Amino acid sequence: MINYQIKRSSKSLSLRISINAKAEVIVSAPKLIPEFIIRKFVEGQKDWIENNLAKVKKNQVQVKTDELYIFDKKYQVVINSAADKMGVAVKDGQIHVNNLSIKTAAKIQQQIEEFLKKTASKYISTRTQELAKKMEISYKRISLKEQSSRWGSCSSYGNLNFNWRLVHYSPAIIDYVIIHELTHRLEMNHSKKFWEIVKKYDSEYLIHKGQLRKKRYN
Repeated sequence: MINYQIKRSSKSLSLRISINAKAEVIVSAPKLIPEFIIRKFVEGQKDWIENNLAKVKKNQVQVKTDELYIFDKKYQVVINSAADKMGVAVKDGQIHVNNLSIKTAAKIQQQIEEFLKKTASKYISTRTQELAKKMEISYKRISLKEQSSRWGSCSSYGNLNFNWRLVHYSPAIIDYVIIHELTHRLEMNHSKKFWEIVKKYDSEYLIHKGQLRKKRYN
């Protein structure tokens, strides 16, 4: 039996299956469609789901619980329960987590994720400003969130959204995602003209696009 999550939306006109970076099966469905129809649809797509789940799991980077990747560089995680103050710091190839009285793994993970989100926000915001100036493109607002199936998006209002999990990837790959979304400010599609603009500012975008799809961090 295949485990899956259902995401209902009034915008969904039909059933659609996707698999995110965590190897989770997501079924997008219209609000009123019965669950037994969804279940039958998933069963009918069993071969496709199993094949693509295998691909995602194969491409996932196996990271040990005491390791963390930031900008594609591996760090050892060190938990300091007897530190003088709370916080997370990078020093000598290590991520030092000062957790004081926090004992649970969930709390420590939350502390690490907050650090990663802040790191991603600072880097992506600054880099987007730099690339937008270079490309002579304007935008309104930047938001960071953990999206299940997207690395970035651009709204018709000019707002940019980025997945904070990009913090695990190399600066070159992050640049590709930023350039991709900024280009949508000129072309809200993936036409030939769109990719010509992307290529102008990232001549190796095909490599970066492939690396983003192939390498996944847990």
